[in-house]
Amino acid sequence: MASLTVKRTTPTIQKRIDNHAQSLPTLDYSFHNAQKLEDVVTEPRVVPGGPKLIKQGDRYLSHGINLNHNALSGPLETLPDFVRTILVDPNILSTLDLSFNEFTEIPTVVTQFPALKYFYFHKNMLTDVAEVQKLVSLKELKYLTLHGNPIELTVPYLRSYVLCLLPNLRSLNCSPVTKGDRKIGDVWGGMNKNLLPKNLNKNLKK
Repeated sequence: MASLTVKRTTPTIQKRIDNHAQSLPTLDYSFHNAQKLEDVVTEPRVVPGGPKLIKQGDRYLSHGINLNHNALSGPLETLPDFVRTILVDPNILSTLDLSFNEFTEIPTVVTQFPALKYFYFHKNMLTDVAEVQKLVSLKELKYLTLHGNPIELTVPYLRSYVLCLLPNLRSLNCSPVTKGDRKIGDVWGGMNKNLLPKNLNKNLKK
């Protein structure tokens, strides 16, 4: 009798690769009251009983960086250098937490990390919803948080707007994106093309 074999499809293999990447411990630089990245301590926080950090030389194997609960603001121009300094492979950065800071803008430098899948930006001071347009180039982005920013109160159409810009999101503000959300977003986008980037309008249903 011929032996049974199980074919491993590309999505299955990719899922295992993603799971492996996500298993790497996140580097925690939160709660330092840092106003700039240079103020962040050199060594990430190690939680007692938590996963051990994996280090090669003077850098870490990790897929994520937590910079939440600080006092960071501005364009954060030194972020790429900071990431290169602490990560063995900056290209695998898929999680970035900038929540609970003092940003009034989304730092453009985050778009230099194309593998970014999780971006936490809640509890900042974002007032211009158009800032979200900066994230359009992040094709792998699946999880985004913006709640607790002023735009949550001043922009009633926030969810539809964001989903028009970032149709690949699976979760927005810790709430799963449903088929209903997408349908509402499509309708809203078709009726409010003047609020969206011109290069996006051509992809919306007329």
